[in-house]
Parts: sequence; C-alpha cells; structure tokens
Amino acid sequence: MLPRPISSHIVTRFTNQDGVTYLFVMMLVVVMSISLMGVTQQWSVIMKRDREAELLFRGTRIKEAIERYVADYEVQKATRPNRWPLSLEQLTKKSPKRYLQAVYKDPITGDDFDLIKVGKELHGVRSTSTDVPYDQVHFKNVKTYDAIRFEPTGASTNCQPNPLNPLLQQNCAPSGQTPSPKKGSSSQMPGSLSPHTPS
Repeated sequence: MLPRPISSHIVTRFTNQDGVTYLFVMMLVVVMSISLMGVTQQWSVIMKRDREAELLFRGTRIKEAIERYVADYEVQKATRPNRWPLSLEQLTKKSPKRYLQAVYKDPITGDDFDLIKVGKELHGVRSTSTDVPYDQVHFKNVKTYDAIRFEPTGASTNCQPNPLNPLLQQNCAPSGQTPSPKKGSSSQMPGSLSPHTPS
C-alpha cells in the first residue's frame, strides 16, 4: 500500500480544522443571539415599569391638583367663576395659586393625556394607550392603559372609592358626559384609579 501524498494529507487536515472552526463560530453566534434577546427583553420590561411608575406619579399629581383647585373654590369663588378647572394649563397658572408645576405628558405614549371632561369642566386625565399594563399591583384588573382614570372621588364628583382597593374608583361618568344624578347608576369595570369602558 502506497503512502498518502503529503500534500493530500495537509489539505484534509486544514479542511477538518476549517469545519470545526465554522461550527464553533456558528455556536458562538447562536449563544450570543440568545443572550442578547434575554437582555433586550429584560431592558424592555425595565423601561415599561419605569413608564408605568411615571404614569402613576403624573396622573396622581394631576388628580391631586384638581382636588385642591375644587377645594379652594369656596374661598375664591368671588374672583373665580368656575369650580372646576377648564384645562391643565389653568392649573399651572399662579392666579393666585399654582396647583400643578407643569402640564405633564402621557409617559406611555409621549403625547398629551386624554382629558376627562364633564361639559367644559376638567375632571381628570387618562392615557390613550391600548397596551396591556405590566404592573398588576397598582393596575389590578385593568386590561389597557386607557382604562385607568385619574380623577377626584367624592360626593361632588360622582366618582367613589372602591372599598377593596383605595386606588380604585367606581361610578365615574364617562369622559365628556355629565354624571347621572340617579343613585342606582351602574359602576364601570373595576380598575386602577377608576377604569372606563368605551361605549
């Protein structure tokens, strides 16, 4: 049996090494891709949590500003024609008292909040996003962001606190409609800071 030519042996050896190197590189690419997907998903969750926390902060600030504005009416009604504000901008003006530091944007969409109005009066705000909230502690039973309403509660607002969760509201009038004077009005679907089911 004749020995294999040296050149043929060298070529076969290099070919095998190239194949192993190629497989190693492919496996490395797959592992890096999986790792990158995991990091991307984790970062996406972190960003969503941050936006939801900011939504809760901004919405609550606006809600509390409206509450203070309404509460001051009895003192200022001689110089103020309306009990409720007509816009968010009105809450930021120092005339004579500033109730809100800035006109906040909706952190979920980056756009303006949807204004909840009864007639011309501003009663609250909500997001316009139809995405599903990640936080099911503060936004329990809420299917979409636009179901979360930030507005005052009490006898004069027709929005009542939910006894099961202090952040929940019920019996709120839909945006742009006048609250029903009837005591037996049905409540809206439960959700954080009062949800609203579009008609």
